Amino acid sequence: MTEQSGPQRSIADMIRRPMLTGLQDAELIGPLGTTRINEWVDWIAAVVAGQIVQPIASERDAFADRVDTLSEVGKRNKQLYRDAAQEAQQLRSRVAELEAELARLRAPAGPAPDSAPDSATPAHDAATPVTGPTPAPAADPATSEGAGGPSLSLRDRLRSKYPATAEALDRRDAAAAEGAERNTEG
Repeated sequence: MTEQSGPQRSIADMIRRPMLTGLQDAELIGPLGTTRINEWVDWIAAVVAGQIVQPIASERDAFADRVDTLSEVGKRNKQLYRDAAQEAQQLRSRVAELEAELARLRAPAGPAPDSAPDSATPAHDAATPVTGPTPAPAADPATSEGAGGPSLSLRDRLRSKYPATAEALDRRDAAAAEGAERNTEG
């Protein structure tokens, strides 16, 4: 008997005893011997398949399932990233539109609606909080409630045209005021 290790030893141990007892005094010559040898070869193949091949195939299948799952997750994440990037671009465009609208609303009555004032930039306007009433020219139809009506403040005009944006600005101003109070207390 030769020295074997690991899987070879367990397979040899499984095959050795039945083979030795089954082949002793067996007639191995002629058609009966051929049949007997074929049975033993089939049995050995079944043992090897059950002890070696089947565990490897099971492990391979489990690994393939994990790879498929990770591939699907990766594809979903890639699509979600594309969607998020597209949504972020749309939001940037919307912010730019709102900044332009805010700049137009803050501009003095002189320039045309298409031209931006020289001193105001959308980034500066976005960083400056909208506070208090800002008088607007009475001749501007967007700022009055009709002929001879009272002028609306910038905040009121913003609130009437973009209520969600005005609420967001109110929350930002409240948070900034609260942060300023904490800084002065501490």
